[in-house]
Amino acid sequence: MPRPDPRRPRDGQIDLFEDVPLKAPDKLTRGRHSDAMDVAIAAARERDLVDEIDKGLLTVLRSGAWALDSLESSDHHYGIAKLINPMVDALREARMTPDSRQAASDDAVATLLEELNADDDAATSHAENAR
Repeated sequence: MPRPDPRRPRDGQIDLFEDVPLKAPDKLTRGRHSDAMDVAIAAARERDLVDEIDKGLLTVLRSGAWALDSLESSDHHYGIAKLINPMVDALREARMTPDSRQAASDDAVATLLEELNADDDAATSHAENAR
């Protein structure tokens, strides 16, 4: 059984320390992809593109960004190439790409028009309007 890290806070002590990731030798904790993903997620929250229900997907996006940082720092270019398409798909599912945001806007407009049309038809029929 591995020994616990003596520098890591024990149960109940986490509030005594600042919210700074613990650094391990030869391990990357954050990089440019992680930073960019945090900025993108914050912007998506401000625009109400993601909500509390999307937290699971957002953790996948954050872990993917960390994986890109890790692969980039270790010069594993094949891994980066394999990760790009799944990351773009996850961003699309979170409505965080330009085309998915446009599709969501188009869907909202179509729904609004359908609701307006349904309200008019329910109130009076066109035959009654002709009299």
